[in-house]
Amino acid sequence: MKSEATCKDALLYLFQNDTETSLKALDAFGKVPPGVLVGNTAWWGDYDECTAIEGFKYCSVNLQINASTNGLSSATLDLPDYGLCAPNVCSENDIIYNIDTLTSLLPSLSWLSLGNPTAKSVHCQEQKPLDDGLICFMSLCIVIILLMLAGAAVDIFQSHKKRKSNQMTMSSTVRSPASRTYNSFGKDKEVGASYIPDEEKPLLANTTSNGAVTDTISNGAHNRNGTAITTQIPQEGSKSSLFQEILLCFAFNRNLRKLLDTKQSDKSIGCLNGIRVISISWVILGHAYFFSLFPNPENKLQLLSQPANFFYQAVGNAFLSVDTFFFLSGFLVAYLTLAKMKESDGKIPLALFYFHRIWRLTPLYAFVILFSIFAFPYFGNGPIWYIAQNQLSKGCRKYWWRNLLYINNFFPAGEQCLLWSWYLSNDMQFYLISPLLLFPIFWSQAIGLCVITALLLVSFVVTATLIGYYDLTTNLYGILESLVSALSASDSADFFSLVYQKPYCRIAPYLVGFVVGYFTLKQVTERRKIRISPVRVAIGWTLASVVGITVVYGTYPSFQAGLLQDGWSTTENVFYGTFSRFAWALSISWVVLACHYGYGGWVNDFLCWSLWTPLSRLTYSAYLVHGLIYYFYYLSLTSPFHGSSAVFVFIFCATLMLSYAAAMLFSLAIEYPFANLEKILLRGTGIRKRQNTDPASGRIDNGDQSSNTENTP
Repeated sequence: MKSEATCKDALLYLFQNDTETSLKALDAFGKVPPGVLVGNTAWWGDYDECTAIEGFKYCSVNLQINASTNGLSSATLDLPDYGLCAPNVCSENDIIYNIDTLTSLLPSLSWLSLGNPTAKSVHCQEQKPLDDGLICFMSLCIVIILLMLAGAAVDIFQSHKKRKSNQMTMSSTVRSPASRTYNSFGKDKEVGASYIPDEEKPLLANTTSNGAVTDTISNGAHNRNGTAITTQIPQEGSKSSLFQEILLCFAFNRNLRKLLDTKQSDKSIGCLNGIRVISISWVILGHAYFFSLFPNPENKLQLLSQPANFFYQAVGNAFLSVDTFFFLSGFLVAYLTLAKMKESDGKIPLALFYFHRIWRLTPLYAFVILFSIFAFPYFGNGPIWYIAQNQLSKGCRKYWWRNLLYINNFFPAGEQCLLWSWYLSNDMQFYLISPLLLFPIFWSQAIGLCVITALLLVSFVVTATLIGYYDLTTNLYGILESLVSALSASDSADFFSLVYQKPYCRIAPYLVGFVVGYFTLKQVTERRKIRISPVRVAIGWTLASVVGITVVYGTYPSFQAGLLQDGWSTTENVFYGTFSRFAWALSISWVVLACHYGYGGWVNDFLCWSLWTPLSRLTYSAYLVHGLIYYFYYLSLTSPFHGSSAVFVFIFCATLMLSYAAAMLFSLAIEYPFANLEKILLRGTGIRKRQNTDPASGRIDNGDQSSNTENTP
């Protein structure tokens, strides 16, 4: 009570004295803005002005007012972030206790006192002290940076020493013309030279069993089979060690070369790289709108009405891009793993199969979670920055283990760390059950297809039942209602928690991709040429385009009933929610097949553009970090956000660029080093190259199928 009285006295002094400090503090209070009747409840005041006043602090108050007493409506008026410039002696509890005094004393807000205002919560901005977690995380980052620099130094030193040794060797060795050939441009090259992806090259040069580094020199002679006889010449003083190899795993110059390499293996399906990059860009575009609703924009009702615009469907339905990744996941698992099974008589080393997947996904995932918990809260400040602290730092501190066990999609949206990471759990869960599809279809096509069909039917039935029973809205408004439900800790059924993030409702595109991947591999194995008449090609492209456009723009009628109103009947919601993703996967399957078999035309040329190759390797990292960038921008605003199409275009382009820039740093620091370390860990297993049995169940990350394609958001 003494603290509350002291705070009340300070507030009374503030209002009753016309000092310069008092006037500045009162000027920084939130006031009634224009547009209240059309949803403007962002009464933030002036954050920067308040924080610049000595002895005062900025506080955001979640106010609830009985608006009917003011003649506005029969409902309550929520002011989720009303800004107060309070004296430092006032605690958050003091402000809650004295809210009546505050609203009655400020002339511009005195009308609020008529509505019996209630402060549901208060968040005062205070300087966050450095904690042990941040210090440990920064120490980890410093160690990683030192490893990257040390690895680069070792690589440069070894390269210099190798060049010097080669010069000495070549000065005393005359190479026979028989070991040289000429290409069409008149330049010589080594016989049998071909492109080898960096991922399949050893970390060090050729080594003998005792660790000595050697060079292979052709002497011009050939054996009975016509194979050139070579001689290994040791490089004096060069010894490879486990420590050197570990350092080279982190060498940023080597990893950067791998990342930027645009060459692809002849066995790769080039169009997948373009599809990955376009899909992750679509994800980021859709989230530009979705995340804009977090800061309580001043034109909230206008933004919520945007889905009623026909052309806005492409933004609102961006979640279909995730189904593209599910399709690619199933396609690559079947295409690459079944090819390996043919070489091993139908066997899969399951321990390594799962280890590789977890090893490649988890380190970067865990690093981003650590960053969200310990470092991200220090990146920004502002009237609503507490949302970032509550939903990321505190949420991840409490629920991080669900993410690392890949089970967070089985919990409500309000109880998740990195809300957009639900995809990774689905992707991992599909990968875990993939052997149940791989073994049957490998030994019997009929049995395998029956298993897949049964799973597809079960998914349809479960999805339709959930949507129909709970009468869920399946368009964008359904997702937004889920968001409101999560933030308000409501126990009501919502589309996101019940259907959107559940694997048994999202597996259809994965199964479609699996079947397409199986038959594509079968065609390659049997060496059958696919010939399609121009008429059928035209029909295929037409049908794929019609289906895809219908799925994207077919939700338009559902938004015409009014703001946040569902214009569809239960039957229409059930039909769209059950079959839309399946239909979208069928549309994408034609694009992949047509491009792969030479019927893609300019579409294939665009999707196979070499620029997509390095960008596709960054899609996993970009997916993980893009949400943090949106959080940083929207939640560090110091004045209410006003959204428009032009603003969203600039925000999307900026976030896309920043996401890829951050993704490059994260990949070079974490993802590529751990991929290299895996080679060392598996050295004694008899596996000479990186396992192709994790074709990336859809990971949006590395896009080089020449080794191990992992395709995920």
